[in-house]
Amino acid sequence: MGNFSFSYRNRPKSDRIGFGEYLCYGLGDLSFCFIYGAIGSYMVFFYTDVACISAGLVGTILLFSKIFDGISDMLMGVVIENVHSPLGKARPWLFWMLIPYCAGSVMLFTVPDLPEIGRAIYAFISYNLMATVFFTSMNVPYGVLSSVMTNRQNERAILSISRASLGALGVFLISSCAPDMVEWLGGGAAGWQKTFLVVGLVSVVLFLITFLGCKERVGSGVREQQTGRRTSLSLAQGVRILFANKYWFIMLLVNIFYTAMTSLYGMNLYFAKYIMQEEGRNRAMMMCSTAASILVPLLIIPIVQKIGKRNVALYGGAGLGLLGQLLLIFTAERSLLLMYVALTIRGMGVACISATKFGMIADSIEYGEYRTGTRAEGFVYSAASLGVRFGSAFALACIGWVLGAFGYDGSLAVQSESAMQGIRIMFYAAPLVVFAALLFLLIRYRLDKEYDGIMAVLEERHCQENLTT
Repeated sequence: MGNFSFSYRNRPKSDRIGFGEYLCYGLGDLSFCFIYGAIGSYMVFFYTDVACISAGLVGTILLFSKIFDGISDMLMGVVIENVHSPLGKARPWLFWMLIPYCAGSVMLFTVPDLPEIGRAIYAFISYNLMATVFFTSMNVPYGVLSSVMTNRQNERAILSISRASLGALGVFLISSCAPDMVEWLGGGAAGWQKTFLVVGLVSVVLFLITFLGCKERVGSGVREQQTGRRTSLSLAQGVRILFANKYWFIMLLVNIFYTAMTSLYGMNLYFAKYIMQEEGRNRAMMMCSTAASILVPLLIIPIVQKIGKRNVALYGGAGLGLLGQLLLIFTAERSLLLMYVALTIRGMGVACISATKFGMIADSIEYGEYRTGTRAEGFVYSAASLGVRFGSAFALACIGWVLGAFGYDGSLAVQSESAMQGIRIMFYAAPLVVFAALLFLLIRYRLDKEYDGIMAVLEERHCQENLTT
């Protein structure tokens, strides 16, 4: 216990994370969320109204693509555990995949001059190249990076908050400014393509800053460099580790429902265009939905440090989310001001979950090592990020399927009453179900209270291992 007290709680200042490193880490998610926000806010709209692919076909394309994306996450976790680089375990991927990521950003928002079936095939291929290959090969290591930068709960909480706040800024910028930038760059399909060429180039700069500004300090990769012993992890071993980790499973489901909620922001544009009959309202709706996610994570730092990540996610996240969604249901078509207030309250709830969930996932890595004796940052995080893929797949596919089932046709300026009913279902009812599920899951997460005891046990194990080598 004495060794634990020194190494875990009283590390030298030189080995602690400073403001600059927190900022460099957060800038990585700023870049990721340009694409993540664009997929959630505009992907379905781009495919239905710009590429002119039927809504039902779009839903099917996105569902199958997200399944492949989830599989690629697991495989990327295995790759991370078995690729050894002097640059580190997670950092080098942010440098190796820069150019493919930029190219994929452009391909994702390109419409080829083909019949509808040809455009659908291109959409499937380009989406999977970008999301399943390029995005995954950078985003999974980026998530792992926070767990190998530190094992201190407070530092992980601030890394999570930095990521959440700057990531929210990325979503805010792309969701509120992309349509105007598209028009400024010529409009139509060409405008979308040029916009995401700019996005790709900006991403290259931001990822380089993250790569150069962050340091790996803890975890199996660091122990390998210190001891000279390399470890490897098979897929079967990784699966066994996951089955022993109940908190990983909870966070997998939290990620699914959280991502489903952010993907449902895409319904704002449909609601503004067809229910409110003023497409320009979408910008204000997106600002209300996402602006809180920029400021709230920074404001809740002392609250997280006092009551813990889980309690902030439970009471501030799921609680405020439910309150905002209920208010939205009763006011959206009656008062413009109250609709904006409801979207803001709901956005504050989403922000509280976003600010804490990354740190909670990182903490589950120590719980997995405590239960199994094997530390697997890459595999545990990649498996947890399955929730991002499946949540997005489920939400985007449901949008496409429900709109298609209710007769939505993106080529029509005026939709049928049936189509309008489908839009209302996805705008009002779907988020309510999501927040109720998050409330149920977060009540069952209790790792914050157990963490210090788990770290004490792990520290003693590591000391014993060092004595025997």
